[in-house]
Amino acid sequence: MALHHSLRDLVSVRGAGVVEEAEEFRGVLDDFLAEDEATLGELNLLVDAVRLGALRRVLDVMAHGAAPEAAIREAGAALARDRGTDDPTRSCWALASLCFALGKVDEPVVRTFLGATGTMSAPGRPVAPNAPTGDPATSRPTTAERPGTQPLAGEAAGPAVPSSPVPPPVPPPVPAAPPTATSYSGGPVPPVIPEQRPSRAGVYLLVVLVALLLGGLVATGVILLGSDDDDPTASDDPTGDSTAEGSGGPSGSGPVAESEMLVPYKVGEDDSATSVIYAVDVGGSFRQLTEGPFDALPTLSPDRLTMTYGVGPAPFVQMRKDLESGSSEPFFSDAGPCAHALRPGWSLDGSRVALVCTGDDDKPEGIYVAGADGSDPQLVVDDPLVAGSPSWVSDTEFVFGIKSSEDRDDAVLTFARGYADGRPPVPLDVGVTDAQVTHIDWSPRAEKLLFLVSPIGPDEDEVGSVWIANADGSDPQVVAEGSYAHPVWSPEGDAIGVTVVRDGSERLAYIPLDDPGNPVVVEEPPPGEVGVPVWGTR
Repeated sequence: MALHHSLRDLVSVRGAGVVEEAEEFRGVLDDFLAEDEATLGELNLLVDAVRLGALRRVLDVMAHGAAPEAAIREAGAALARDRGTDDPTRSCWALASLCFALGKVDEPVVRTFLGATGTMSAPGRPVAPNAPTGDPATSRPTTAERPGTQPLAGEAAGPAVPSSPVPPPVPPPVPAAPPTATSYSGGPVPPVIPEQRPSRAGVYLLVVLVALLLGGLVATGVILLGSDDDDPTASDDPTGDSTAEGSGGPSGSGPVAESEMLVPYKVGEDDSATSVIYAVDVGGSFRQLTEGPFDALPTLSPDRLTMTYGVGPAPFVQMRKDLESGSSEPFFSDAGPCAHALRPGWSLDGSRVALVCTGDDDKPEGIYVAGADGSDPQLVVDDPLVAGSPSWVSDTEFVFGIKSSEDRDDAVLTFARGYADGRPPVPLDVGVTDAQVTHIDWSPRAEKLLFLVSPIGPDEDEVGSVWIANADGSDPQVVAEGSYAHPVWSPEGDAIGVTVVRDGSERLAYIPLDDPGNPVVVEEPPPGEVGVPVWGTR
C-alpha cells in the first residue's frame, strides 16, 4: 500500500484533527504505521509540513479557490526553504499526500510529485506480497512483510526511540560515494538485507556520523565566507541578491532598500489569474519575493525586514515573510477573529499592527490591534463600515477610512482617528467636500498625511489627485493633479509612489516633491498588471 493511502486510513480512523498538532501527529504516525512503512526522513517531512504551517496554508488557499497543484507547488517551495533544502519536490509530495489523506485532492495530484521524490510511495518501490487487508486500525503490515528501506535522499533522519530494549545488530555501513554538487544523500546508508531492517539505534549512530561530517563542512564554509570580509572585490549590494538586476528571478530574501517598493503584479484574468509580489527599485530593476498563486496587498515593517501580504483571492489570509531568511508563515497562529483580514498598518515603533478583519464573506467586522507577531488581537473599532488599511500617526493613534453606507452605490468614504486602547474613534476632516477621499498614509519624516481625492460615484474608479494635510487634517493642499491611484509615502517623505496610466496601461511611478509636475515612470517593470504598492512603512 502506498504511503498516502496509509495516511488516508489514518485520517479515516482518527479524524482530520490528527494533523492539527505536530507533536501529536508524530506520535500517532509512530503508533499507526509499521516500522518499515515509512523512513525517518519521510516521517520528519510529513511532521514538518504540519509544524511549519505549510499544510494549513495550502488548505487555506485551496479553500479560496486556488488550483490544488499550483497551491501545493507554492506551499511546497516555501516549506523546502523553511527546512533549509533546495529540492521542493519532496515537500510538495508530503503536502499532496496529506491533502489526499484529508480528501482535498485526488490521487493523480499525489502521483504528479512521486517520480523524483525517492519516497516509499514512488512507483517501482517493492511492496511486500500478501499484505494484510481489513480494518486499517488493526491490519498494518509488519516489519517482516517489507524489505528494508533507506532514508529519504537529502533528508537528515532524526533520532528515535529503539523499537525494543535489545535492538538487533546493525550491519556495517557500506562506504558512500562522495557527494556531488547536485546530489547529497546525507551520509552512508546500510545495505538492504532481505527480511531485516536496520534498527533505529543504528540509524541514530549514522546520524551522529553525518552530523560530524556536516559540522566540518559548515566550519569550512564559515572560514571561506569570513575571507570575503577582506576581499576588496566582494559585493556590497544592499539587497543581497546579485541576480536581482532586471532578472525578476526569485530571490525571496534580503532587506528592502529605501529605493525599492513592494508591488504585486497580476498575470491573467478571472479564475486563471496569478499574482506575485516583487521588490521593484525605482531605478528600474526588480526581484521576485513570493511565488503565488495569488499574493497581494503587501506591507512593510519600519525596519524594512518584515513583509506581510495577503494570500487570495479574497477573503485574504495574512502571511508574514522574514525578508532576511526568506521564510514565510501565517501572520496569526490560529484562525481567531482575524482568519481573514485586509493589509495591516504597522505602528511607528514596529511593535504592533492595526488591521481590518473580515468574515468568510469578506465583509469587515472592525479594526483589531495585535502584536507584531500576530499575538493577542483585540477589537478596538467595532464598526462594519471601516475600510482600507489603517495608518499610525503616533504610538497610540491611527487614521482609517470609514464608509457612509454598505451600499456601494451610495457610499462615500471619509476619515477617522482611532485609538489603540479602544476609545471611540473621532472624525478626521481633511477639508475636502463633494469628492471621495481614500488611501490615507502618514509619513513621520514629512509629518504629513497623504491621501487621494477622486470623484464620487459607483462607476468611478479611485483615480484622481494627490493631496497632503497635517496630522489633524488642517492645511490640506494639492500635490499633483491628474489621473493617479494608490499613493504611498517614500521612506524619507520626499517622494510619493503612485500608479498612473501611460500609453494605455497602468504603470508604477513616483512623484518627487521637489518637482511634482513631472512624475517618473519606473522603467522595465515586472510582467503583468501593477497592483497596490507600498514604499515606506505601512
